[in-house]
Amino acid sequence: MAEKSVFVSRTEYPFFEEIHVNIDWFGGFALSQKRKCQIGLHQNFLRAYPEERVLEISSSSLFSLGSRLSAMNLRKRTRKGLTTVESAFQSSRIYSDGVRTVGPFEEYLFLPGRKCKKLVKEKSLGMHSYMYEFDGMTFFAPEWHISQFYDFLYLNALLEPENEEVKGQLLKEDYTAFTDLATRSLNCQARSAAIFVGLTKAGLVSEVKDYDSYLKLFRTKADGKADGPHAYEHVQLLRKDKVKLLSPIVRCSFHKEDVESYYAEHCSMLNNSKDEDNYLDRKRG
Repeated sequence: MAEKSVFVSRTEYPFFEEIHVNIDWFGGFALSQKRKCQIGLHQNFLRAYPEERVLEISSSSLFSLGSRLSAMNLRKRTRKGLTTVESAFQSSRIYSDGVRTVGPFEEYLFLPGRKCKKLVKEKSLGMHSYMYEFDGMTFFAPEWHISQFYDFLYLNALLEPENEEVKGQLLKEDYTAFTDLATRSLNCQARSAAIFVGLTKAGLVSEVKDYDSYLKLFRTKADGKADGPHAYEHVQLLRKDKVKLLSPIVRCSFHKEDVESYYAEHCSMLNNSKDEDNYLDRKRG
């Protein structure tokens, strides 16, 4: 049994809600096993929230849109040129161990996301990430919005011309909830996508383009401090590495045998290779 997150779009601050779901876990590294975990998570969630439409955002997604929305694939504009959201994020990190400080890592900005992440991790081993510097802007990680910088990059990337097509598909297909089974990070592309949809529906998404209006939107001062107690409104704070949830945990009622039957019926045409056409929508198309 495992407990996994689903991020649901909301039209009011903080523009998402994290819901935890218990699922039967499928171990192993095969793509089919990862997709069975995805099916279990989505089907259990939909039994409790049937009005939502859920998408996995990762290369393991059952749908090609989920892969295209990955931070590894989304292009991001910077003052120095075009990179990916992942590389922009990782290369902007600043770490400290209380004595020594390292970062940002501008020399890694244009490396592929996975390589950039690996190198930054090696350089910062045993240190704590506490601040980010990007294109002349400074971001912190306030407890009411720990992923504030990551979300800034992801939201703005979706508003840039390079991602116009994928943004249009995301909104056209009316997804309202998102998962990313591959990550345990506090910075999560599924959360960012949920916030993007929530802000779009609220008519506020254009406010993320400007540094000052973005911070104001998420009730943060330039020094990273809260812009009053309302910054904590409807926020699910971490308490000893556990999220203080606003909604009850969804119990597992769609079990392993149900997932196996679903996979056999709907996904038998898929294989274990990460090919560009190995998604349900492209196999059917």
